[in-house]
Amino acid sequence: MIELVMGLMIWISTQTGWPVPEPPEIVYIESSQEMFLLSNDCHNEPNQPICSTYNPDHSNILGLYNNEIKTIFLEKDFWWASVRDQSILLHELVHHMQYTKNWEHYRKKCKGDIEKEAYDLQEKWLAIRGLDLGKTIDLGPLMRHVLTQCDIM
Repeated sequence: MIELVMGLMIWISTQTGWPVPEPPEIVYIESSQEMFLLSNDCHNEPNQPICSTYNPDHSNILGLYNNEIKTIFLEKDFWWASVRDQSILLHELVHHMQYTKNWEHYRKKCKGDIEKEAYDLQEKWLAIRGLDLGKTIDLGPLMRHVLTQCDIM
């Protein structure tokens, strides 16, 4: 496991020039609902947080990185030998390296820019293996566009 994590971080470093940090902690999540709750961005209305409602049919969160505790959360069924799952880990490791490299800079960046860097590197890594990002993780072009945009207002 640590060999794969370090190998992926070294690959990211060769593509970006970022230093290779200490590896993050990796935690397995039991259900898609737990993953949803960990990832849910709530928007504060006056005196009341408004959060998305969990729908198991529309929960496609494959992995998460928490930059505060330097931890990657993966599905409990994560398979270390799967190229698809390795690409998900790579995506989350990009986030780990982004925040480790320059926490203050990335803390201020919009989420779309941060995601774009991770998806671009994930796409490149998969392409080297003859795979398409969209087909591998079931990510259509419209959804990718939405996930990598910053608020215009």
